[in-house]
Amino acid sequence: MTVTRMNLTVHNMPIADPITVLVLQEFRLRAADDADAAARIVAASPSGREPAIPLLTSIEDGRDVATLRALHAGETTEIDEGERAGLDHLVTSWAAPKEYGPRVTERSQSPPSSFRLAVTESGINVGIAPPTHGDHSAETPATSLAIGLVLIGAPLGTHAGLLILLGGYEEPQARGSDRSAWPLPLSRDLGVRIYESRPA
Repeated sequence: MTVTRMNLTVHNMPIADPITVLVLQEFRLRAADDADAAARIVAASPSGREPAIPLLTSIEDGRDVATLRALHAGETTEIDEGERAGLDHLVTSWAAPKEYGPRVTERSQSPPSSFRLAVTESGINVGIAPPTHGDHSAETPATSLAIGLVLIGAPLGTHAGLLILLGGYEEPQARGSDRSAWPLPLSRDLGVRIYESRPA
């Protein structure tokens, strides 16, 4: 198995009012063709203090989608009622929302144009380091990739699991295009769900 290592450079902007919780909502659409309509509904919903993260689609099944919200103190964790009502006729099932305590929250002044999310309930987070908001650029001799957003969260109420969101500046790929950067067979074996943003 070949593993590609990348130097991820984050142009960091200090966060005076830190993110306090990440809320993941996963749901299944009636048809993959409904994803564009669902994405428009999500995009039109109130975003709060943080820039909105668009609807994310599973790389394995286009009917499985997710939203992620980064919230500050005082912001509600409840899904927007208008968004839920607009999506209901497109959705066959809703997973229970999951809340994550932020461990790393970094973003640049330039909003990302694409997003990739990995979620797992595997692994143990006991003894994890305190939350950080600094520059965590990895120094490796490999290829450099500019990243405009990094959110890493550990699930609240359990010691197992992890959520990682990366926001970059490449254009989102259309479904069916090359996804060699994502180790899909390995992710299945490890129980990792991978989502990415859709092309505009």
